[in-house]
Amino acid sequence: MKILIADLFSPAGINTLEEEKHEIIYDKNLSGAKLTEALAAHKPDVLIVRSTKVTADDIDANAGLALIIRAGAGYDTIDVAHASSRGVYVANCPGKNATAVAELAMGLIISIDRRLGENYKLQKEGKWAKGLFANCLGLKGRTLGLIGFGNIAQRVAKRALAFEMKVVAYNRSPKTMEGVEVVSTIDEVLAQADIVSLHVPATKDTKNLVNKEFLGKMKPDGVLINTARGTNVVEEDLLAHLEANPNFWFGTDVLNGEPSAKECDWEHPLGMHPRVYGTHHIGASTKQSEDEIGEETVRICQVFAATGSVDDTNWVNRDRTKAKHTLVVKAKRTPAVYGEVFGLVAAHGWTIGESEALMCEGGVAVILKIHGEGPADVTEKLAAHESVLSASVS
Repeated sequence: MKILIADLFSPAGINTLEEEKHEIIYDKNLSGAKLTEALAAHKPDVLIVRSTKVTADDIDANAGLALIIRAGAGYDTIDVAHASSRGVYVANCPGKNATAVAELAMGLIISIDRRLGENYKLQKEGKWAKGLFANCLGLKGRTLGLIGFGNIAQRVAKRALAFEMKVVAYNRSPKTMEGVEVVSTIDEVLAQADIVSLHVPATKDTKNLVNKEFLGKMKPDGVLINTARGTNVVEEDLLAHLEANPNFWFGTDVLNGEPSAKECDWEHPLGMHPRVYGTHHIGASTKQSEDEIGEETVRICQVFAATGSVDDTNWVNRDRTKAKHTLVVKAKRTPAVYGEVFGLVAAHGWTIGESEALMCEGGVAVILKIHGEGPADVTEKLAAHESVLSASVS
């Protein structure tokens, strides 16, 4: 396969792919129009990105593009809907950057609590101001609230417990962990927590989750941490809350409108606020995380090269609508049987979703499993076909 890698990537991963005779085009600085041009020029089968945005124009630039791999967990930087409309697989590497992001979340919590940024700045200015930091609260005994309790949040919880913090968590589908109080609503978290950390994906349900109402339920001297997605926060509401509550702090690794370039001049109202600790979307940017993500990305490429498909755990844009029925057709294997069976099923009013063909030993018979919805008496039509051995609907 021809593979275009448009972001910083594990050298060991590149070596493995090259050893397996894949053609690798590696340019970690591709983004925007340069990425579109590279896709049109090189026509890769696979595109690998980390933080680089993949737009509809990028996808349309190469009709032969078969797979986009997000070397990380979140995939809101990829136009998944357009990829789906073009029949392009989108895959990710869930959980492989969880430790790195959890470490950054704890780093932001500690930095805000001990005012590490201000300490650093004053010392570089040649000033000694020990008295300014005498009232830092410390973390022991304080309550950390987690919104979302997946891979990353669970790792944050383990680290917070090691700091002897109390941890309370909310997750849409309840999960448990020893030492963590799991509650049934977000409001219960906000009522208890001194520090609230967001660990939810970017979806229509989580967009603008942190708004004026949400912030009003937090403690006025609280701390909000966001290492998830910028779209979770209504930034205008947060700025107003910071201005109205002089002891409220915000730590973030994600801001709306981040540049696509790796380095440039950029100012953001939240980033410039004195009670905001911001990092440069570096949550997954550790060598350990890079190696783990690299290994998983290579494995996805290997599976795709061997099977032309993607494992379900990595397949982002698979239609997961549960079919109402499964039609099982056992038939003699002939050159025309596939088209004839599917044509007959469709003509009988079936809406066909996914399907699979299983070959029996010897290649004489095939089992077709067709997932979809339609009249059950299609089995009678199929039974009358000369190549069909049996048909059933469940």
